[in-house]
Amino acid sequence: MTLPATSRAAGRPARLSRQVVIDRAEAILASEGIEALTMRRLARDLGSSPMALYGYVHDKEELLVALLDRRAAELPRPALPDDPRGRLLVLYGLLFESLSNQPWIVPVLMKGDLSAPSIFGIVDAILGAFLAARLPLERAAAAYHVAWRYTVGELSVRQASAERRAAISREPLITTLQRRADPTDFPHLAALRGSMAAARERLEFQVGLAAVIDGLLAWRDRS
Repeated sequence: MTLPATSRAAGRPARLSRQVVIDRAEAILASEGIEALTMRRLARDLGSSPMALYGYVHDKEELLVALLDRRAAELPRPALPDDPRGRLLVLYGLLFESLSNQPWIVPVLMKGDLSAPSIFGIVDAILGAFLAARLPLERAAAAYHVAWRYTVGELSVRQASAERRAAISREPLITTLQRRADPTDFPHLAALRGSMAAARERLEFQVGLAAVIDGLLAWRDRS
């Protein structure tokens, strides 16, 4: 059970365990973000000392990996199509939906090269699909990273836009700037400014993902 987001009241310290430490860390991440999570803050919330926590996790990086691993272990394992392209759409779609439900994960992933053992099965399936599509080894590895960056990038932009819209009531600044673009200097931007805003709002992840995957699979036909 996740501990409450507020600091633990003074008195008898919590009975520590690895699960209690991870639960509290996730509560801080979910409510306040990655910058708020420090070993000192975590220890204070648990009524303990930073040194006591190191008996359960060696440092903040190991703590983050444990959090990622917990959520990765909960991912469903759907039946996959035989077609490599279809497999890739399902697998990256699964990652996108799962990350959408846990917004704190995206900033964690963008902070560094972190992963978790429980996600290795999905990564292996993605690489296998690129190889089954007859991409050479190096291009299969590169294709994995390109599609992954599109997935994380799309999530981060959507989250940032949603937070921005919630904080302000006026028109987004980028829309204002595009509307004021001089047609003489920026003819294409001026001609498409209405379409740009509409496309930004309507673009579905799976539509963009399909375009990315199709482009990556075309690598097999290039020298």
